Amino acid sequence: MKYRLELLEPVTVINSFGEEVPTYNKVRTVAAERVKASGHRSEEVGEHFPDYRAEFNIRDAHPVKENWRVRQLGGYVYTVTNIIPNLDRGMKTLVCERLNP
Repeated sequence: MKYRLELLEPVTVINSFGEEVPTYNKVRTVAAERVKASGHRSEEVGEHFPDYRAEFNIRDAHPVKENWRVRQLGGYVYTVTNIIPNLDRGMKTLVCERLNP
């Protein structure tokens, strides 16, 4: 497995104003295999935005859930939108969307 991913779990923290602010705590760094990467342009309210997606395989022993984030070391940060189990290989496929900078 060529890529290294940091799994980031969402945690809600109350700031000094009493607001609930989502933050992300690093759970662990895992080895991953990129299965697919794609990109296209989306249009929202008359503006064009880049839309990048990627799929990564990781071992099914690693805890991860939808709406977590993954940071590709030396790369981008993605939001996990779906998790597809691959029981035959003992893997999970993480379907991810890249966060816009």
